[in-house]
Amino acid sequence: MDKLLLRLFSVFVPMLAKSGVDTYQLYEIVKIKLLMDSRRPNMMFMARKSSNTTTTAPWRVLLVNLIMGGLIGMVLIISEKPMVGQTAYFFVFMVLMSLTLITDFTTVLLDVRDQYIILPKPVNDRTLAVSRILHITIYVLKQALLISVGGLIFVGFLDGIVAVPLFIVQVLEATLLSILLVNIVYLLAMKSVSPQRFKDIISYFQIGFSIVIFGIYYLLPRLIDVSALKQIDLTHYWWSYLLPPVWIAALNEVLIHPARAGIVTSLLAIAGVTAPIVSLWLIAKVLAPGFNQQLMVSASADNNSTAAVPAAGTKKQRFSIVNYLANLVARDPVENAGFRITWKLAARIREFKIKVYPAFAYVPIYFVYFTFQGKGDTLSERYAHLQHGRAYILLIYLSTFVLSAVLQNISFSEKYKPAWIYYALPITQPGKILSGMYKAIAILYYLPYCLVLGIVGVAIWGPQIINDIILAFFAGLIYGLLMALFMVKGLPFSKPVLNRQGGGRAVTSLIITSLVWLIGFGHYLLMKWETVIWILIVPVVLIYWIMMYYYKRQTWEGIELEEF
Repeated sequence: MDKLLLRLFSVFVPMLAKSGVDTYQLYEIVKIKLLMDSRRPNMMFMARKSSNTTTTAPWRVLLVNLIMGGLIGMVLIISEKPMVGQTAYFFVFMVLMSLTLITDFTTVLLDVRDQYIILPKPVNDRTLAVSRILHITIYVLKQALLISVGGLIFVGFLDGIVAVPLFIVQVLEATLLSILLVNIVYLLAMKSVSPQRFKDIISYFQIGFSIVIFGIYYLLPRLIDVSALKQIDLTHYWWSYLLPPVWIAALNEVLIHPARAGIVTSLLAIAGVTAPIVSLWLIAKVLAPGFNQQLMVSASADNNSTAAVPAAGTKKQRFSIVNYLANLVARDPVENAGFRITWKLAARIREFKIKVYPAFAYVPIYFVYFTFQGKGDTLSERYAHLQHGRAYILLIYLSTFVLSAVLQNISFSEKYKPAWIYYALPITQPGKILSGMYKAIAILYYLPYCLVLGIVGVAIWGPQIINDIILAFFAGLIYGLLMALFMVKGLPFSKPVLNRQGGGRAVTSLIITSLVWLIGFGHYLLMKWETVIWILIVPVVLIYWIMMYYYKRQTWEGIELEEF
């Protein structure tokens, strides 16, 4: 498949050569990168206690992608007009590809290791920058072709077998557009901002863009009348001419249904075909020069700023809120150290923030997704129904999603080697480090988030829900402790990312999550008795205190150690 896709990109060789890319070097660089990837141990082979995972996990991933593709393919029948259905399909498809690129492949694009190996050779900026994008494109294309199987089947039934090869071309077109548009934004950012702020801006852009994509994907179908799309004609709206999914869908309209295609549709189809070529030329000719030098300056600036942090921190140590909170809630010296380490690293590590911060936006998105449907004809009617209901219980318990996202990532880091200090010190109870870690993430993330949700809840439903907020907050802390006990088997930022077990503890996580939702259902049944809710807060706080006491007593045998 890799060789086939490499040959597929040979059609761009003349254009790349004219833009200054050494196509022979480009081919050799990408070929070596793909060979190295094939020799790299798969993440699923790293699981220690699940030897069968190596044979079943790839089939599981294949099945999930096929099911996802089938569900997305159903969007093709959303309208009586094929162009509308294909526009909706490729909108969802490009959203999924963009989200995959942002979450999984940004580190590949911004990796500086090539500078130490390839740049000493006579390789120019354009060639190396395009090789990164081509390397990413091949992997995303393989996933895209797998997901498009469902769409191919639907198109075969709707437009006949003749439309299937054309649909493959449209899928390639949509994938290339997604990759190139995201990369253009990244390269423009590198050209526009100072090196010191580039990585921070990219990190927050990743977070914000993934949130926007997630919100559009889940909320747009709930906030609009889908039935109105059945008779809509996109060519009657000027703003549709600016949407790449419309360009891609227009190609089907022109070649399969030429009787319905006009001049505007033909121009849109031409725009869809030429957009990937123009985008690739723009990257190679305009944005790629200076790309690698900018990466090196950014990396060195990042290292210098990191090195300067301790000096700045020592000056403000007396007034540090971190030290004050650590001394307040973690009086034991070992627990205090675990609190401070977790707080400071969680606030600085970009990879951790990229994985965790979107969870803060997912909660309100999920809440609107579950509540703003079928409650009225307008948004005001839906809001009125929401205000007179008890949906705030769902909002409060959804906040545990944030705690879960933090705990699932708190033990992993790409720079885990310095964690040897945990094992070098004479610590007999590592559970104290873990309890300090848990208190840090609860105060840094969970408590402020619950306060914000509580203020929003009181503004909408009134002060009578304060007791429900307090009870749900401590129930969430108990849920977090259960997750920490059974799911977090490593000290803060002490495990390599490759050792992360994706499905080994899925059953345990499902049981714990079901338990907290069962507690939430019981809370929902009892919420009409205000006094009972106030009384229940006392035993819930007591249970949390007892669980924290035993959490501190964990030994080294209960923690998964790493080789340093």
